[in-house]
Amino acid sequence: MMNAAFDAMCIDAKYEAISVPPSGLSDAFRRLRDNGVRGLNVTMPHKASMAHLLDSLDDVSASVGAVNTVNAERGGYRGYNTDVDGILVPLAVRSLSPFRHAVALGTGGAARAFCAAVHRTGSHSLTFLSRNPEKAQVFLDGLTAAFPAMDLQVASYRDARSQRPDLVFNASPAGSGGRPLPIEVAFLLDSRPVVFDAVYSPAETELTRLASARGCMTIHGREMLLAQAIKALEIWTGRSCPTEPVREALFASLEAAT
Repeated sequence: MMNAAFDAMCIDAKYEAISVPPSGLSDAFRRLRDNGVRGLNVTMPHKASMAHLLDSLDDVSASVGAVNTVNAERGGYRGYNTDVDGILVPLAVRSLSPFRHAVALGTGGAARAFCAAVHRTGSHSLTFLSRNPEKAQVFLDGLTAAFPAMDLQVASYRDARSQRPDLVFNASPAGSGGRPLPIEVAFLLDSRPVVFDAVYSPAETELTRLASARGCMTIHGREMLLAQAIKALEIWTGRSCPTEPVREALFASLEAAT
């Protein structure tokens, strides 16, 4: 989809995917710097680690401690987190916000971005569900320091029954690719929340199917993927990006992969 955007914008650039193990991130980024790469995207599990390798961070990526977009500028490399835009745009087009209480599944990079997005909507109460809440304490401490006005909690999936959210966000791979959705998640749907799944393949996940059957409004991960990509392209090029060529290329590539 990035190459489709470059073609539509008449920009002489090429977007390529490379696989990098966690132990090789620093070396891989050094090689890219040496080769003068203009920009890049970073995906799991590198989003937090990349933040420590850059010359500067924008306010959003600094606050959440995670980067998914890097741009060459001012003689160095600057990090951004366009996942926040990927979450905010689908909510905004539906005029959804603020929220009384939100719940996120997981405590990874997407959960960090979700916290920043919820904060921007003017919402203040957010609980992260974790399989191991004790190990998530460092994650919680960092976000609490960045967003002191928010009521942030980490709880076990066993505590899902006590939550009454009006927004549920799946920031984990659960429910796709053979990874089971925790059975306790069903309790979150009793309050008929908006359900937003960051997973983009398959288009209909176990969570969105369950939510739709319960009468919940659902937002699919492909919308997030598209919105964050558009924002990244605008950062790299300094220009407005045409949405349709990117949408068409994205959906075509995802359908071809399924």
